[in-house]
Amino acid sequence: MTQVMSEMVRCFAIAWRLRRPFVQSHLAFSLLLAAAFAPLMTGTVHLALKFSGKPALADFDIALFLLSPVGFVAGVLIAGMALVLLTLDVSFMMAVALRDQQGKSHGLLDGVAMVLPRAPAVLGLAVQFCLRLLVLCLPFLAVCGLAFSRWMTEYDINYYLSFHPPEFVQTVVVCGIAIALMAGLVLWRTLGWVLALPLVVFDGQRAGAALRESQARMVGRRTSFLVRLAIWGALGAVVGGAVLFVVGAIIQFGLHFVPFGLKGLAAFLLLSVGFWAVLNLVLTSLTTGALAVAFMGFAGWPDGGEKREVPKGLLSGVVAVAALVAALGGVGIVELLKVDQDRPVAVIAHRGASGAAPENTLAAVVRAVEDQADWVEIDVQETADGAVVVVHDSDFMKVAGNPLKIWDASLASLKEIDIGSWFDPAFSSERTATLDEVLLATKDKSGVVIELKYYGHDEALEQRVIDIVEAADMVDQVKIMSLKADAVAKMRRLRPKWNVGLLASASLGNMWDLDVDFLAVNSATMSRQLVRGSQDAGKEVYVWTVNDALSMSGMLSYGVDGLITDEPALARQVLADRKALSGVERLVLGLAGRIGLDVPHRGDNDVQ
Repeated sequence: MTQVMSEMVRCFAIAWRLRRPFVQSHLAFSLLLAAAFAPLMTGTVHLALKFSGKPALADFDIALFLLSPVGFVAGVLIAGMALVLLTLDVSFMMAVALRDQQGKSHGLLDGVAMVLPRAPAVLGLAVQFCLRLLVLCLPFLAVCGLAFSRWMTEYDINYYLSFHPPEFVQTVVVCGIAIALMAGLVLWRTLGWVLALPLVVFDGQRAGAALRESQARMVGRRTSFLVRLAIWGALGAVVGGAVLFVVGAIIQFGLHFVPFGLKGLAAFLLLSVGFWAVLNLVLTSLTTGALAVAFMGFAGWPDGGEKREVPKGLLSGVVAVAALVAALGGVGIVELLKVDQDRPVAVIAHRGASGAAPENTLAAVVRAVEDQADWVEIDVQETADGAVVVVHDSDFMKVAGNPLKIWDASLASLKEIDIGSWFDPAFSSERTATLDEVLLATKDKSGVVIELKYYGHDEALEQRVIDIVEAADMVDQVKIMSLKADAVAKMRRLRPKWNVGLLASASLGNMWDLDVDFLAVNSATMSRQLVRGSQDAGKEVYVWTVNDALSMSGMLSYGVDGLITDEPALARQVLADRKALSGVERLVLGLAGRIGLDVPHRGDNDVQ
């Protein structure tokens, strides 16, 4: 063990000695190859979507698409491309280390000349690797699916996630065992393939042959390599984690002493983010470089480390991509600096002011109006007697411990269920509200975003909502949305002039090409491209669910048109505070949360 530890320490020492070409390689790879593969991935998605007959897909439609032949092929290709991004990064560093081992020139261009011509072969290796992993994983994933369908479908999923009943524990145990076994098998098989990459890159072997030869060479050596991998991970985590922790703590401590209010805070954050980015680049390069050295040492330092002739067209293309990336980066920064200046942004109270009152209750709706929310977002379903009620889950297990399904209940029976005490005893009088009651409470005060909820038991939900809204004379104060694309399309057919939108937690393709007026998108999938494309197409973009000041500021820096939040009062305060800031200051505050910083409270003018 001592010898192995010394060997891995030596790998890090070599990485430190080669830090300059390693950092250059990692940076060049990040800029050039990511930029080159991103259009390929996007093009693959769009080509595949053409066969679906739709410009974009969201949520469950994505899963169904991936199960189709075209979707499956596209998914494997995209996964292979993503894996190539990782393997080529390691390959460049392998090449640099090999040239150094041979006593030859070992700069960035040497690594490029050795590896770039083998990029198509690396893609083939990545695709084969993904296919083999998929075959290994499918039986275990099927077990997890069966366990979920057997034990976690009687009640709404939010009940299981909130209260962890015995059925939830059973499912977690079974799925945990299945996933652990799957991970062990995948790890063991992957260890047999670790030499395939150097065989493809440096010995010029085809993917299939390299995988077979690697497996043969690794017989009896898997455990030895696993130990090296574990030590590499531990050393990288300890050193990198310690450095980043100390630097982060210093920055966080410094935030409490920055003078000059928000302007000084923004300047300090700008310097901190820049320093953090450079430090992270160096640490990542050294860690990846040490892994590359370990790979090459275990592979016996192959002899095929000669530079190859790089086609001039390919080299010109790489240079062109580099110039394009730099130009777009500069344009993008300028655009981000101006993106949310003087842009009106709507505050949308998620299920009412659900941070201050129980969700989807009249108390939450009234509180949202008091907090000056522009819009109040609610969920609606149908009862057994045809009433349209404001409820998110399919039952009341989460909010009342009651298994009654909405579609089996009468409105009268729902009015007997206490849906407020779970949040606070002060709300014990809260009962399920009807859509009529919410519209009455918000009319001429706040607009209402109505999400149509479907659990497979709806009868005439769209038409009933239409009738209620028109009877309240609030068509111009209502927006309709749903996770279900077909429901949105149906609303469009029934009322072409109404404001309708699609709710999406994940998406594929150009969402802005869909026939909707707005998009409500999960904050985890938000991007400037989505916002810009949608707004250019005349569609608004709302983001959910953002509940802290830095997250709100980050989303505003994308240029979103609305914040869907449990904390409408906080969102209103953030919007007010940001009006006094310049574009640079807004952008920096939006970036702060990405490195895990919390902006301290600094008085009335602070974004907190």
